[in-house]
Amino acid sequence: MEERELTCRHCGRRIAVPASNCPWCGKPIMVICATCKQYTDDQEPVCQHCGAPLVPDTLEEVRAVVGLQPDIAELVADRERARLVASGVIAQYLSGFFFDDGQRRTVLVDLFGAHPDPTREAAALLFAAVAYLVQEAYCGLEPTSDGKGLIWAEVRHWDGQVRSLEGGLARRAGLGMTIRQVIDQVVADEMDFRFEVVRSPRLRAPGMPAQSGVRDLSARSATTAVVLVGRQTELPDHQEAEACRETYRRLVDFVQADPDRARFVATEILEVLDWFRRYEEDPTLALLR
Repeated sequence: MEERELTCRHCGRRIAVPASNCPWCGKPIMVICATCKQYTDDQEPVCQHCGAPLVPDTLEEVRAVVGLQPDIAELVADRERARLVASGVIAQYLSGFFFDDGQRRTVLVDLFGAHPDPTREAAALLFAAVAYLVQEAYCGLEPTSDGKGLIWAEVRHWDGQVRSLEGGLARRAGLGMTIRQVIDQVVADEMDFRFEVVRSPRLRAPGMPAQSGVRDLSARSATTAVVLVGRQTELPDHQEAEACRETYRRLVDFVQADPDRARFVATEILEVLDWFRRYEEDPTLALLR
């Protein structure tokens, strides 16, 4: 295929480099030719590079040839199905999403405050992932029967990155859980939340049983875990300015569609993160989960 500017036939946006799916609208546009291993138009009968009858390559075939380990194979798969997910974009270009010059402020500043610390950053990434999935019609938020919560519903199957906050949220859609329960599970999963109950004879008074305590065995803190997965999310090739504009537009659209819903989601996220912060200070809280 000769070097030329690529545009998506579905949304018309410019694409920086060849990819299986458009980084903007996510729709399929190309496949990898099994013969020459290059991207080519998925609607042509022959490869535009080598001229062979077009037979799409698959990740399974690539995996079998190179003998990839499961975690590496997942990384390869994520590169193949990568979307410009909001959590990944914001994690890479955080400062622009917390802009506040006294006259103008972003929606993330309105929701979480300016000058992001690790908690604000983690909250923003989780909020952005929820907004992305709702705005892209992968998931929905439906009122609970008592009107006090929001059920995390599945609209359509997630076909983007597995290793992303969006992926973790989408996998739990449609299970009848509230958004708070889902956020809690995603955070716990990413931090590898674990603890153990220990008994210490040294704390025992004469004639009394040994006292119990709780030891945190989690791999990392909640905020570190959320920020880490955001920063490590595979993204397709993109231009920073346009990716940030698209991501911010989705955030604004989500907030403006239902400001009360947006603030409720933000509050639920902050309360989940606050619980894990208090747990890190006092692991005995794990006994109350």
